[in-house]
Amino acid sequence: MEIRELSREEVSDIYNKYMTVDFPPEELKPLERILHTMEIGMCCAYGIFERETLRGYAVFIIPSKTRYGLLDYLAVIQEYRGMGVGHEFFRLIGDVLASKYPALSGFFIESESVNTAANDSERITREKRISFYRHNKCTMTALGSKLFGVVYSILVYDFGGKSDDMATLGDLDHVYTAMFKKHHYENNVSLWEEK
Repeated sequence: MEIRELSREEVSDIYNKYMTVDFPPEELKPLERILHTMEIGMCCAYGIFERETLRGYAVFIIPSKTRYGLLDYLAVIQEYRGMGVGHEFFRLIGDVLASKYPALSGFFIESESVNTAANDSERITREKRISFYRHNKCTMTALGSKLFGVVYSILVYDFGGKSDDMATLGDLDHVYTAMFKKHHYENNVSLWEEK
C-alpha cells in the first residue's frame, strides 16, 4: 500500500461518495470549506491506495508556523475495514507528512471522551477507537477540548526525533485559532490540560 496526496477534485469525489456516509452530518464540514482550506494551504488530504484502488483517506489541518497539525478526518472504505489499512496508514503517514512539512513534529487526534459517553455502547465504541490509535503509536496526552458541546480527549502522533519538547496546550490552541473563526473560537471552543 502507498499514500498519495489527493487533489481538490479527488477530495470532492471522496466527500460525495464516502465522507457523507462515513461521518454523521453534525461532524462533517461543508465540502466548500474543506476545499477552501486546501486552497489557502491550511489543509491537505491523502488517500491510501493498493495499486489504483482507494482503501482509505485522511484530511489534515496544518496551519502555517505550527509544530503540530490535526488529523481532522480518517476513514477506511467500508469493504476494506478490518484488513490492516488503518495500521498501514499510521506506519506510512509520518514520513509522508515530515517530507512535505519539515518543521512539523507530529499531529493531534481528537477522540470523543470516554467520560462523556451517554451509555455503555457509546463508551465501548469510544474505548475501541482510542485503543486503535494507541496500538498505532499514538500517545494519550493530558490535553482535552470541548468543541461546540462535544468533549474530546487529545492524542498525539509524534514523528519522533523532531523535537525534545512534548506537544503543548499552546500547540493545540494554535491549531484551533487557525481553524475557527474568531466568534466561533470565543463562544464554542475551550481547551485544558489535566494536572
